[in-house]
Amino acid sequence: MSHFNLNIFTPNGIVLEGLKCESFIIPTINGEINVLPGHINLISELETGILTAKTDSGDRRFSITAGLLKVVEKSVNVLSTTSETAEDIDIARAQAAQKKAESRLKGDAALTDVDIIKFRRKLERAKMRVRLANLK
Repeated sequence: MSHFNLNIFTPNGIVLEGLKCESFIIPTINGEINVLPGHINLISELETGILTAKTDSGDRRFSITAGLLKVVEKSVNVLSTTSETAEDIDIARAQAAQKKAESRLKGDAALTDVDIIKFRRKLERAKMRVRLANLK
């Protein structure tokens, strides 16, 4: 079976380098896409969500928070604002962040448009982290 190398980079460092994949599913701004060996070269903007990589030893999942995807021949690079594995997630912290964001969005305090966008993004990320942690 044909494989390609998957790399995940963030501003904080390398999350994953050279993982041999059979395929993977990744959230883009145009919806989820499935990348298989031989996929056309592609650059796409990423959406917050869960990347699922299929390898010979089973599925591996990673959180992705916005960024870019670059597919070139047998190399796939994910440049993400943040990324982590399910094992790295502190579920209690993620649940607390979700409650805090929900509270701020439902609160009585007047929020600016910028604050609304900020707390919606925090809520979206917290929900995704809780979902990923529960997939372990």
